[in-house]
Order: sequence, then C-alpha cells, then structure tokens
Amino acid sequence: MSERAANGGGKVTEILPSFIQRAIQGVRYAVEGVTPSTFFGPLQPLAPQAQETAGRQFDYPVGVNIHIQPRSTEGVSFAQLRALADNYDLLRIIIETRKDLLCSIKWKFQATDPKAAKTDDPRIKKLEAFFKSPDREHDFQTWYRMILEDLFVVDAPALYARKTLGGITSAPAPYSLEVVDGTTITRKIGADGRTPFPPDVAYQQILKGIPAADFTRDELLYCPRNVRSHKLYGYSPVEQIIMTVNIALRRQMHQLEFYTEGNVPDLLMKTPDTWNPDQISKFQLFFDALTDTGTRRKARFIPGGIDPYDTKQKELKDAFDEWLARITCFCFSISAQPFIKENNRSTAETAAEAAKKEGLEPILNWTRSLFNRIIWTFFGWDDIEAAWDVGKELDPDIQSQIEDRDIKNGSRTVNEVRKDRGQEPVKFGDVPIIYGATPIRLEDAAAEPIEPEEPTPPVVVPGAHAVPGEAKPAIPAAKVEPGKEKDLEARLADLADQVERLKKKSLNRSTETARLY
Repeated sequence: MSERAANGGGKVTEILPSFIQRAIQGVRYAVEGVTPSTFFGPLQPLAPQAQETAGRQFDYPVGVNIHIQPRSTEGVSFAQLRALADNYDLLRIIIETRKDLLCSIKWKFQATDPKAAKTDDPRIKKLEAFFKSPDREHDFQTWYRMILEDLFVVDAPALYARKTLGGITSAPAPYSLEVVDGTTITRKIGADGRTPFPPDVAYQQILKGIPAADFTRDELLYCPRNVRSHKLYGYSPVEQIIMTVNIALRRQMHQLEFYTEGNVPDLLMKTPDTWNPDQISKFQLFFDALTDTGTRRKARFIPGGIDPYDTKQKELKDAFDEWLARITCFCFSISAQPFIKENNRSTAETAAEAAKKEGLEPILNWTRSLFNRIIWTFFGWDDIEAAWDVGKELDPDIQSQIEDRDIKNGSRTVNEVRKDRGQEPVKFGDVPIIYGATPIRLEDAAAEPIEPEEPTPPVVVPGAHAVPGEAKPAIPAAKVEPGKEKDLEARLADLADQVERLKKKSLNRSTETARLY
C-alpha cells in the first residue's frame, strides 16, 4: 500500500512499495484472489472467466452456426437488397452502366517478375483459353457480369470450383468455375470467429429452407469486397444507401400515382346557379360519355359559379430528385451529369472522367485479387498474375494516338500493340524503336552515352534588336573625338526634342480618332 510522508523541505513525496512487497502482493492475488487495498484505488482487474478465447475475431451470437437462413443475424435480408436494386430505376441503370464499363476493360496474364518472363509461356495460353469460358457455359463477359451483380447488390459473390474427372481441383486446373447465387450461402465460423480450414465445413448452401450442400474454403470461393471485423457478411453499395433508395422508391410511387391513382379531378368546372344536383349528375354522365379518360383525368362539374380551377401539380421533379440522384451516383462513382441540370461543359467532362477513374480502379483491383486467387489456388502458379490494360481507351481515335505515341518513344513494340488488337505479330515487330529524325533501336540508344552539347555562343550583331528570352546583343561603345563633346550633347538634346514632338503629334491624332468614333 502506498504511503505519503513529508520530507524536510516541506514537500510531499510518495513512498512506493518495494519490489519484494509487490512480489508478495502478486503471489497473494494469484493464490488467494485477494487484491491489495488502496484508498479508493482502481482495484485489480477481474480474472478471465471465459477460456480459450484469446484472438477471437468478434463477439458472435451463441450457436450462430446452427442458424440456417443466410444473413439471419443482419437487419436487412438478401431478398430486400435485391428488391431495392430491381425496383429503383435509377439504381438499376447505374449498376448496369458500371457493369458495362468494367466489362469493356481488357484483361491479360503476365509473369509477376518481368525479368523471369518467357516469350511464349504455355501456362499463360492455358489461362487465356480457360477464361474465355470459365464456367463452360457463358463467355467471360457474361460470367463476369454475374459476379459484379452479386458484388454490387448483396456483396456476396461466390464461385464453385467443379472438380475434374480425377477429383482434382488444384492441379492442373478445375474443370470449371461456376457462379453460385451468394444469397443461398450461409457462412460458418470456427471458435475464433474466422472461416475454418479444411476439412471443416466453411460454407453451407440453403435451398428451400434446408441445408443442401456443404463446402470447404477450397471448394467454394466466397469473396465479399467490403468485409467488416464485427460482421459475418459484406456491406454492399446498395445497403450503404438503403435509406436513400427507400425515399426514392416512395418518390417514384408518388409520381406514378399522379397518373394512376387519386380521387381529385384535374379540372373543376362551374355550372349555372339554378341547376340542382340531379341536373348536374345527368350533365356529368353526358359529358363523360363524350370523353374516354380515367376517373382522375375527367373534369368535374360543381355548383357555385366558380371559375374553372386546375388542380394538377405544377411540377413533378424538383431539386430533391437531383439530390437523390447525386447520392446514388456518388455511391457507385458514376457521374450524375445526365440526371441533373446542365452545368459548365468543361467542368462536367472533368467530373465525369474523375468519377470514371475513381469508380473503376477500386473494382479492378478487387477483380485482379480475385483472378490471382484463382490462379494461385486452383492452378498452383504463384509466379503468374492477372493485369488489366491501363491505357485502354473507349474512344478508338484517342486509343490510336496513345498507341502511336508509345511506339514512337519506344515504350511499346509494334507486336505488343498488334497483340492487344488481336492481330498476328509481324517480323521484326518485337524490337523497340525510337522514332526521331532517324529511327534508332532502343538498345542502341542506351548503349551510346549521350554527351551534353556545349551552348553555342550568341552571335553579336551591332545594332540588332534583342529577342525576348535571348541574350541582348553587345553594342560597341561610341568613340568621341576630343573637343566635340559639346556638339554631341547639343545633337542629343535636339533628338530628344524631336521625339517629344512626335509623341504629342501621335497623341493628338489618337484623341481626334476617338472623338470621331
């Protein structure tokens, strides 16, 4: 226990317990569970009650593995997320646009170490042939779009590696990689809160409300993008703006009901004051027989002698609709320009390009990680990776200019450009060349050191005018004969008077011209 005592100087110092005292207190706590007493002290922490829980990822619900329904521990179900994405028109358009942009990117396979790359690696050709139809049913783009759909809406993309006839998935390759509906997959975790290793069950497919199949983590690739440490499932972009989508759906229903529902007519017409209700009803039936419109769109005749009154809403779209569009587009990094009022053209184009770049690159990085995981896990080739063509442009004219520039500065060869275009290589097309005044091979240019040229001294021409950015020409000093200094000064004064007269004359002409106009 700590004590306080006053020293000779009047100051108060704290006398801490000695090492032996602390050791005795620690042993006493370990054996008897008695804590040292301190006046209103913090006390010792309670002894851990739970055993074998060190390193647990999160405080998961008890018995979470026996929950059958996927995403049953979350507040929003998979079915609700898909319903929101399918019923909000703007959200569905944005998702499809994002899928179109991602599918326009061309992918390739290359060695992780460029120095160890081979010209004709048969493994790369095998990967290219496999990814032409990864599931042996759809082409690459259709297969990729299914993955992106589950990524954007429910963040639960899943791929099942179908085994070959020999039952091998890791060598030489799986028979196919089939997209599985991620909303039917329930995650199973170990005691530490993480996905268990084989042979333990990692995922379970639920069909018709009952467990249908078990998968290990080597049989099923379950790869959500936005994973959080305290949740079992991913956090999709649709879920991130779920409140905005709900408001937008009700806004759409309000606009739809303007044309389909309601009991307030679009127009109220007056009748003579002398008409009784029976006469008004008969005339209403006669007037309705002349028009073939819905109940809401019909005009109504009422007594009272009022002027015709239009009950229609003047504006069905306002700034709030633009605000909903901006939030939805921002979540998917899509330019909101088509859905808002026109802005400055250059600013709109800059914003569109920035949104395109910011939205594509993160998803491309995720896709690259997915492809690399497939290559390293199922093919066993950890020295090969996937990559996308960074310089690929959707505009063919811009892409042609980029390719022409890369060839001329030697950064790419002719055959590399032809390969990207799907064309056959040509002879001598693998040599990088720098096209200047005379074409020169890149290796020859690197072998010869370039000596810096010495600057050429400027040519001094007496009386020449100076050019901006260049050295002023040197003017030789004037030689004056002895005894003629006064004549020279008088001549210079005369020249100065002539210059002043010319300035005044020019100013008078400018003033007269301005007066005329």
